[in-house]
This record gives sequence, C-alpha cells and structure tokens, in this order.
Amino acid sequence: MQFDIYRDQALERLLIVKRGTSINQLKDLQPSFLNVLERPNQVDSEVGSLPLGLNKKEVIEAIEHHGYFARTLKVSINEVDD
Repeated sequence: MQFDIYRDQALERLLIVKRGTSINQLKDLQPSFLNVLERPNQVDSEVGSLPLGLNKKEVIEAIEHHGYFARTLKVSINEVDD
C-alpha cells in the first residue's frame, strides 16, 4: 500500500492517507488540524518505513476503516535537580 505522510513544521501532527487522497475531503478532521500540515512524503509500505514508533498494522487498519491515520504528539521536558 502506498501512503502520503503529512506533518506540520514542529512535527507535532501526523496524518497518513492512501497516496493521492485529498486531505480536504476528510470530514472527520478539523480544518485547524489540516491547515498546518505540509506537503506529503510518499512511502510504499512494502519497501519503505513509516515514522518511528508507528505500528504498520495499526496504521493500515485505521486507513482502511476511517480513510486516514492521524496523531497529535505533545512533548514536555521536566528539569530534574540532582
């Protein structure tokens, strides 16, 4: 299966769809989520790799069921005094 992988500049938002899918036609996602995504990278799941930490089976199931796989990442750093 071939994918288009969209990310925002800060790498906090991730959207994966079948190659050639118009993300503007995805009704379940908020425009505020879609508006910050940049031009996609293209990946073939048979030979390429998905972003680190993603389960390929979970991604494919989500795309087949919903038409997309979307994630938001929130990272926080806490300083610890020794």
